[in-house]
Amino acid sequence: MCSRTALILMCTHLLVSGYESDQWPVVELGAANISGECSMPFLAVGDQCLYFATFAEVTYEEARQMCHSLNGELAVILTATRLKNIIDYLYDNGLSAKSLWIDGSDQATEGEWRTSFGEAIPMGTPFFPPGEPNDLGGDEDCLELMDAFFFQFNDRPCTVFRHPMCEQQWDVAQTERASPEELDCPPFFVSVGGLCLAFMTWAEETWADARQACHGMSGELAAITDIEQLRAIYLYVHQEGIDGHSFWVGGSDAATEGVWTWRDGQPVTMGSPFWGFQKASLLEPDGGTAENCLLLKANGAHYFRDASCSLLMTPLCMTPK
Repeated sequence: MCSRTALILMCTHLLVSGYESDQWPVVELGAANISGECSMPFLAVGDQCLYFATFAEVTYEEARQMCHSLNGELAVILTATRLKNIIDYLYDNGLSAKSLWIDGSDQATEGEWRTSFGEAIPMGTPFFPPGEPNDLGGDEDCLELMDAFFFQFNDRPCTVFRHPMCEQQWDVAQTERASPEELDCPPFFVSVGGLCLAFMTWAEETWADARQACHGMSGELAAITDIEQLRAIYLYVHQEGIDGHSFWVGGSDAATEGVWTWRDGQPVTMGSPFWGFQKASLLEPDGGTAENCLLLKANGAHYFRDASCSLLMTPLCMTPK
């Protein structure tokens, strides 16, 4: 737990660094153990204890030192659920315009991204957007959550200035959460992410005909309601070598423009990290009335994309729950 002395030293550092008092972090001494587990000044975000140093923009190494001064480390994000929890927190708390340093670097070996504790950084959907990390300019060796990328991962030169996102040190070492139970699925369906899914790579159909194809297998177009399901599908199609297919899933806004629902009427989760983007600061869906059906697009890294329902794509079916 942080002592009063540590807080006084932090404030002195801010004063000599030229920060105005209204830029300093708000820390209430009576707010210790906010979640029952997190120590001041960390806050509970999902199952992590995090501190967002929005008063300071520093280099990657300076960000690490700041976290160390709080008995923490730059935050580690190894699961899709934790990424979504953090993204939701940033948007819910008015922090959507601030890019953040997190724990991850390929400084030791180019292209081999690891945390300071040695864990491999997860690649691809829903962590990185398509084309990233790209080592632009040959010196992008540190990891950020980039505001213009809707807080997906991005590689960045370690010398640029970003806001530190610290994690309470005892909770830094993360592991992938327990895998979903392996399901006993019918023929042509496989257990992926806690769902029984059929990847109908032998067929290309319009969205409406894809639904009929699923019905013929006593199923329905898949509903992806948990970010870990999307991650599991992404990994599966790459492991099986079928990542060149784009897959229809069961979401649509044909009934009411802009209101995306699954076939059972439940809302489709909007925003990052489910939905992809075509360019920075423009998140899908963006096709208006011309694109009313939900697609996991091959050249869009299988993020959610809105598309014309008349396109011929591969059905992704699931068994009824």
